[in-house]
Amino acid sequence: MRNETFEARLHMMERWIIASAFILSALFVVVLAAVKWPSYWIYLAAEQTPMTWLQSVIWFGCVLMALLCCMLTYARDGFKRRPLNWLLLSAAFAFLMADERFAFHERVRDHYLKSTGIKFLPWMEAGDFILLVYAIVALALAVYVIRLYRVRRLALVWLIISGALFALAVGMDTFDVSRMSKAAERLEQTLEEIVELFAVLSLLSSLMLMVVHHVMHEAPGPGPDPQPEADPAS
Repeated sequence: MRNETFEARLHMMERWIIASAFILSALFVVVLAAVKWPSYWIYLAAEQTPMTWLQSVIWFGCVLMALLCCMLTYARDGFKRRPLNWLLLSAAFAFLMADERFAFHERVRDHYLKSTGIKFLPWMEAGDFILLVYAIVALALAVYVIRLYRVRRLALVWLIISGALFALAVGMDTFDVSRMSKAAERLEQTLEEIVELFAVLSLLSSLMLMVVHHVMHEAPGPGPDPQPEADPAS
């Protein structure tokens, strides 16, 4: 009975934490847009804004959650494939966190790739294909990530939602905004950042569910009760 109560409360906290993360992030977006209205895009669409700070913080949460999964699976299995995959995943999240905070791929695009004139798609801006490369790499490694998530269906659902939102954000990023009007550019980039925010939140939600799964279901059970010592005098 106590275990059932514990699990019920834990699942209730999962729902509250996920809902709170999305609600608070949505409110944060509304506040950022409101304080600069009608120039709503200033704190949302550009790089190095409060919006990118929030996204980098959520990426940091993803790093920590993946490391917790690595620790818990290592404690259970030793240094085998599962903990190694979680460790590599946390390293990938750390890279994406740094990219979000310091705009690595934007700097590489603007300083080195734009002048090459390379386009992967006809509607892309020249050199603006790094996020597309990220997406291709993620798709190639998706089978290994899905194997980690198979043990918790709800976590896998959130992972798929995250992947769909990231795909949408990458697709939006491929359009050459220099061909758009200024108003259309600001709206498109603002919506792209909002989609990306909810994609990272979905990823964080999936990772939190995986941490809870490993805590609840993969910890070794209690050992046998210790036997009382024999009385030497008997």
